[in-house]
Amino acid sequence: MAFRGGTALHKLYLSPQPRYSEDIDLVQINAGPIKPIMQRLGEVLDFLPNKVTKVKKHNNTMVFRMESEIPPIVPIRLKVEINCKEHFTELGLVKIPFEVNSSWFTGSCEITTYELDELLGTKLRALYQRKKGRDLFDMHKAMSHTINPDRIIQCYNRYMDFVVDAPPTYKQFIQNMEDKMEDPDFIGDIQGLLRAEEQFDKAKALEAYEQVKEIFIERLKK
Repeated sequence: MAFRGGTALHKLYLSPQPRYSEDIDLVQINAGPIKPIMQRLGEVLDFLPNKVTKVKKHNNTMVFRMESEIPPIVPIRLKVEINCKEHFTELGLVKIPFEVNSSWFTGSCEITTYELDELLGTKLRALYQRKKGRDLFDMHKAMSHTINPDRIIQCYNRYMDFVVDAPPTYKQFIQNMEDKMEDPDFIGDIQGLLRAEEQFDKAKALEAYEQVKEIFIERLKK
């Protein structure tokens, strides 16, 4: 399994972690039966309560529901999702040392994941496909790190080509984003997930969009 998605981005590359990420996204590296992997995950995560497993052709999920430990006590959930379709990588897998030291678990390991540019290539695809302002926020925050926009677009093209017959044109991507920027639900998607010192109101979102447009979207085929 390889670690991908927003949680991988924030736990492994962006420090201090600018936002909380709700889901753990994993990718099955090699094609094969998923049932043994799901069984093993269930064993490893048996300390988490109220597990619900959902099995689909290309995606399998485990959802755990519990209450927060710090007041105010609120219902929270953790979703572990496995992509069972994209058995490839554009830039190669990497291993990153990781440590946990909490009341729940203490330990260290090397996590198999993707290079930052490849994570951002899939994040750019998500920015187009989903209506979640967190994707825009993540792209914006990552631009303060050492990245290669051309390699990110290379990865974006590879992953977008894998899921659609006709990738969106530059014009379609721009229209898609301009529509989202007028939707308060898109901007508000990230509220409640940010660190106390982080802000992402409409003005910040517009600033982030202009940067993402200039650095990434302008590189798409016109």
